[in-house]
Amino acid sequence: MTDLERFFERLARNVIALDPTRVNQPIPIMDIKQNILPYRTNRRALALESNDEYEELLIRLVGEEGGFVKTEPPEVAEWCQRQVASLTPDLSGIPGQASAAIAINPSAMVQVFGEDAVAELAQAGPEGLAAGALALPPEKCPHCDTALPRERAISFCQSCGRSVIMVPCDHCGADMEPGWRFCVSCGQETTETSQNAH
Repeated sequence: MTDLERFFERLARNVIALDPTRVNQPIPIMDIKQNILPYRTNRRALALESNDEYEELLIRLVGEEGGFVKTEPPEVAEWCQRQVASLTPDLSGIPGQASAAIAINPSAMVQVFGEDAVAELAQAGPEGLAAGALALPPEKCPHCDTALPRERAISFCQSCGRSVIMVPCDHCGADMEPGWRFCVSCGQETTETSQNAH
């Protein structure tokens, strides 16, 4: 998975966690930065070292790289495309982002999540989804059993601070995404429990 695919997948999962119907509606860029996929609370899951890396990925996404989204107005996408092509891209912010929005490309959803998961999403309402490829974070923290907030996308428990979407490697303890067969830190194969978590 590329860094941009990971960024898009995380964005889509966070949108779904907030309201599954929003994947079919325009998503304001400012909403992405402030509420849906803010750098501060998603940097570990995105494997980012700096805000500049986050801004570069956002510019690439809004610039319609990979065909994951369609940006309105087109001038914002064009500005982003020029920045990506530049030797010194401007990462200070996207001009016009206050009124710009993206629309998620349905074929990109199929590419990243698979046809079955997207079909499941199409049948979901605001109440959420059944367990599956697009399953939401649990209602309670799997580590300390604290009830988790449901009105926003979350990555970490507000009580114990542990990840509610990552599972620890059995061998080295590094964070792994559910479903990974091997740890990206130590290379050891995971147990069936870790692969099927969440």
